Amino acid sequence: MHILRSADHRIVPWANGLGITADVVLSPPPPDEWTWRLSIADVTDDVPFSIMAGIDRHIVVAQGVGMALRIDGRPEVRMDRATPPLPFDGDATTTCRLLDGPIADLNLMVRRSEATGSLRVVRLRDGDVFTAAFDDVAIVVLDGEVNVAGSVLSTFDALHFDGASPAATSITATTSAELAVAAIRPSVTH
Repeated sequence: MHILRSADHRIVPWANGLGITADVVLSPPPPDEWTWRLSIADVTDDVPFSIMAGIDRHIVVAQGVGMALRIDGRPEVRMDRATPPLPFDGDATTTCRLLDGPIADLNLMVRRSEATGSLRVVRLRDGDVFTAAFDDVAIVVLDGEVNVAGSVLSTFDALHFDGASPAATSITATTSAELAVAAIRPSVTH
């Protein structure tokens, strides 16, 4: 298990150059091509999202009021902090309209030829304990503070379970907290 501090996340431009994102985890790490990526994007304007061919995306509003996404011309999907993560095709033409000022969103991107992924949000009250499932690979604190093995994690700090058993890790909320939990299942090839 690795603790990843928000101050250490690598800042990179979006593929389309219209924004920036903080890489939380790339697996496998560079220089290899990633199978899955967890990142936090700053969205400051109404913009098109980057097209990510062959990638399944999962997105959740992490900070700010919210956004409305139009995916391949379909009706807008409005998202705020209470909206569950939205899965969508990275190949889709996707535009974002901010509802009331800038936001940060958390993205899980998975190369569909290699794996499937899911993203969920867990809300904890002060003192609640959360234990990860066997296929959970990373947890990002979206709000509040938690304690993991004596280390305090706060907003946008993360845990990466790199070969470790996540089910052996207890995460205790030291305030009300909100966690984004990413799970990955490798594709089965025949």
